[in-house]
Amino acid sequence: MIFHFSKLSITLYLRYRMLVIIIVAVFYAKNEYAQDTDSLALLHVRMTQMHGRKQVQTALKLAGAYVGKRNLDSALQVLRYVLPEAQRLQDVKLLTKLYFKLGKVYNYSNHYVDAERAYHRAQEYALQTGDTTVYIDLLEERGYIFDYWQKNDSTLALMNQAVELSTKTGYLKGLARASLIIGNIYYGTNRYHKALEYYRRTLDAAQKIPNQYGIAAAYQNIGMCQMYLNEYDSAIRNLQKSSAIHSQLPRGKVPLANGYADLAIVYSRLGDVEKTKMYLRKAMALFKKYGRDENKAIGYNVSAECLSNLGRYRESNRYLDSAIAIARQTDFGLMLQKSYKSYAENLRKTHLGDIAYDTLRQYIQIKDSLQSEKFHRQLAELDSKYRNLEKQRRIEQLQHRQYVDRMQFRILLSSIVVFFLLVVLAVYVYIQKRKQKEQQMKLEKEKAQLQAENLRKELSLKNKQLTMHALSMMQKNQLLRDILTKISHIQAKENSDTQNLLINLKRQIKHLLSSEKDWKTFKIYFEQVNKDFLKRLNKIQPDLTRGDIRLATLMRLNMSNKEIASILNITHQSARNAQNRLRNKLGVASGQKLRDFLNNL
Repeated sequence: MIFHFSKLSITLYLRYRMLVIIIVAVFYAKNEYAQDTDSLALLHVRMTQMHGRKQVQTALKLAGAYVGKRNLDSALQVLRYVLPEAQRLQDVKLLTKLYFKLGKVYNYSNHYVDAERAYHRAQEYALQTGDTTVYIDLLEERGYIFDYWQKNDSTLALMNQAVELSTKTGYLKGLARASLIIGNIYYGTNRYHKALEYYRRTLDAAQKIPNQYGIAAAYQNIGMCQMYLNEYDSAIRNLQKSSAIHSQLPRGKVPLANGYADLAIVYSRLGDVEKTKMYLRKAMALFKKYGRDENKAIGYNVSAECLSNLGRYRESNRYLDSAIAIARQTDFGLMLQKSYKSYAENLRKTHLGDIAYDTLRQYIQIKDSLQSEKFHRQLAELDSKYRNLEKQRRIEQLQHRQYVDRMQFRILLSSIVVFFLLVVLAVYVYIQKRKQKEQQMKLEKEKAQLQAENLRKELSLKNKQLTMHALSMMQKNQLLRDILTKISHIQAKENSDTQNLLINLKRQIKHLLSSEKDWKTFKIYFEQVNKDFLKRLNKIQPDLTRGDIRLATLMRLNMSNKEIASILNITHQSARNAQNRLRNKLGVASGQKLRDFLNNL
């Protein structure tokens, strides 16, 4: 967006328009790519480890993030790093994006020659891909640079091409931007009718997009052209439209202040004092609250211009004093030059023009005189010091040895102190490292103890679960045997049909007693608690039967022979005989208990 205050301020606008564009671009980049610095550094390292298209695409994102952080050197470093890889891939679209981004970073860094070259390369690649939209954007980026260099003919040639292509392809954004740049050129050369024509094209394109910021800026530019064409009513209507739109936009405070300032200028030309003051108050309030120092200087300058239009030259000069003070503080050279010029013009209008120019001339002469006098005074002081040094040279030679001795003593003393401090520092570092190591060992020990305690509790819980499962099997088998015995007693007293039913029921109970389902569940629990026990047992004797393995697991749980017999559904004597067979198969010595052997396995 652009804003105009007066015919005299157009030079300021043309000179600093690129700066405004850069600030806005960096603002958007910052909002889009703001990231944590550590994350960017990590992404930078990862990017260097990538290859091919993925590396180039990551570099483009990373460069955008660095621009958002205003770290332009890092952005340039990243893009230059992947440039050879992109050229090796010969991907025209990727090269277009890379050179486009490189041109923007150069532009933000004020390296306009490098920026123009990068844009031109990107434009050549865009022409190969047939991407007209990107091609138009690149034409306009180059146009901004040529406009900054005040090469109006080159800028007009590029922008006319952009207008033609945008019209053919229906690219409204490109049409709006190109028309705006052309309008600015005509405005800067006081060709207001031509400027008005292109500003209206900008307005039409912005309304079709629609873009409220572009619409507001177009109304403001149209209004300023109409003011210089003395079409004051139309100028006021368009400037008020612009201000109404800016007042509703989230980033419209400073542009709104500019709009109020423009309205103040128009009303000052019309001689309406009240409305001039009203709009100046509104503009200055917004400049002071939302603007930077440069905006405040522009506000003071506009106030001075309005008062000058109203014939109040002394008040105008007071505002120029404020503008000059800020311009000096911020090194705003063009504003300083314009303010001095306006100051002299006000004095001339009050018939004090000779005094004004004489005062400026005397100011320069006095400044030069003071600088010359200061220079000669410094030379005299140096000459006096040189003569004094010559007079004291022999005395210094006599004192030199003493001085050297003192310096040697001080150096020696300083060396001893430094050495002592280094020793103290080394001891301190050693003690701190030792404390840190001891603390770390203590933490590791506590962690190991905690892990061991948790493991012990977990094993204890699983042992309890395993025992409960085994006891449950024992109780179930005992219950089923009791039921089987009662069925046998009933069977002897009942008729044949009932006996058949009882026989089937006994068969089902015996099937339940020999079921493998409980043993499978038991085995899962057992292996969780006693890892590799069955593998070690099988390694000693591979020919163990299923009954031998079950007997070994129950003995490992320290169950009594009675409990084992009940779980295995055998008699107490059969359980003893099975233990003897297992002892022989495992080769357990006669003096060693089988249970101890299994527990130690």
